[in-house]
Amino acid sequence: MTRFLNIFKIVIGVLKTFFFARIMIESDDAIKEQASLQTSLISPDLYLAYIVLGITILLVLIFTLKDILRGNVKKTLISVGLFVLVVLISYFGLSGDYGTGFAVSDTNTLSENGALWVGAGLYTFYILALVAIATMFVSTVKKAIIS
Repeated sequence: MTRFLNIFKIVIGVLKTFFFARIMIESDDAIKEQASLQTSLISPDLYLAYIVLGITILLVLIFTLKDILRGNVKKTLISVGLFVLVVLISYFGLSGDYGTGFAVSDTNTLSENGALWVGAGLYTFYILALVAIATMFVSTVKKAIIS
């Protein structure tokens, strides 16, 4: 398996180097102006990146599920449930009224639902950061009391 992975990494590295060299040979202006040149130079590189990303995500999911099923499923489901609860509280409880949308650029706007998800993501981060800091603080105090 290790030999296969090393060969796979070398092949991907050689392909990426080849695609990078092809892009560097052409001038920036030529790539910007000609759609056919963009397609022939950039697209294969992007497809290879998508394939590697897909393989990586698939392997992460497989090994994560394998470890979850091998370990304590109850603790894992409790942790996932608490995380989902924090996200739901952030989305429904803490997110306010953001209006009809925000201008992201001259041509794009963020919908109200998108703004709610951004707010929920920020609040989720804040809550999880506070929980992590509180956990570290409690752990430190417990160690100080025991010592």
